[in-house]
Amino acid sequence: MSTDQLNVKKNKPMWVALWPLLGLLFLFTPHGTQSDLTKSMGIKQKLGANVPMDLQFTDEQGKSVKLGDMFRGKPVVLVPIFYSCKTGCAILTDNIIQTLTKATKGDILKPGRDMDVLMYSIDPRENADLAHSKKALIFDALTPQMSTPEKTAAWRLEAENGWHLLTGKPDAVSRLSAAIGLSYTDRQVPDLDKRKTVWLINHPTCTVLLTPQGKISSYTIGNEFQTKEVEQGLMVAQKGGVGRVADQSWMFGCIMVDPVTGKNRVVIENVWRFAGVLTVLGLAFSIVTLSIKSKRENPNSGGGLSLH
Repeated sequence: MSTDQLNVKKNKPMWVALWPLLGLLFLFTPHGTQSDLTKSMGIKQKLGANVPMDLQFTDEQGKSVKLGDMFRGKPVVLVPIFYSCKTGCAILTDNIIQTLTKATKGDILKPGRDMDVLMYSIDPRENADLAHSKKALIFDALTPQMSTPEKTAAWRLEAENGWHLLTGKPDAVSRLSAAIGLSYTDRQVPDLDKRKTVWLINHPTCTVLLTPQGKISSYTIGNEFQTKEVEQGLMVAQKGGVGRVADQSWMFGCIMVDPVTGKNRVVIENVWRFAGVLTVLGLAFSIVTLSIKSKRENPNSGGGLSLH
């Protein structure tokens, strides 16, 4: 066999190596296949629609309020969660706190001044006591230490006046969730000892930016709450405008495990896909890099990646 023929065999085009990776990328990329569980969870973005301001809720102080009472001429960040959740809801809440803590250093995105934050529990069994405890935890983490205790207390008071945690009856919770396009499941199943039951709530995570008049302006999808994205969204909402449809390619959420069957997977149909995509892209990058390096070192090799 001639030397040229050996070189051809040793330097196959890098596409020969990339084709299997492209197949893996297709496998890991979200497409039509979904489980029954994820089909029942979703967000249908209803940009430009109005939330029903007459809905009756209870705030964290135990006071009966209408949704419209929470609007004070500022844009509103609406956050559908449930307060006892320790997975996706907790991650989203923590990300909101972290973003607003960093924003405080730049004197932007202050609750009660630049916008109001309105959380509501999608679990109608939760009550004002739990909401009150949750709010205290949030503000213990969020409140900055100012130059004097008086300034710290003043900052916290203004922010607390613009941040409320609501609970409500099933009808109010369902109507508000439907108004923002949030789909989720809430079902009762037997516990392990079969002598009592537990409730499983499976839902996607998001925030909804509302205009001061209660019109849906934009969404953030998943657990992210990025400063620049939120700041721009609030500017649009303040003017009564409607933003762009948010990307839902990598939607996350809370999935509670059935204690008896264990069939509900932990959030993460999308997590493993995301990890798989990153792995495949990393391998592809390595192959391309090695191919370019090989071509530079052996300019007469034909530019392919050597596969021995």
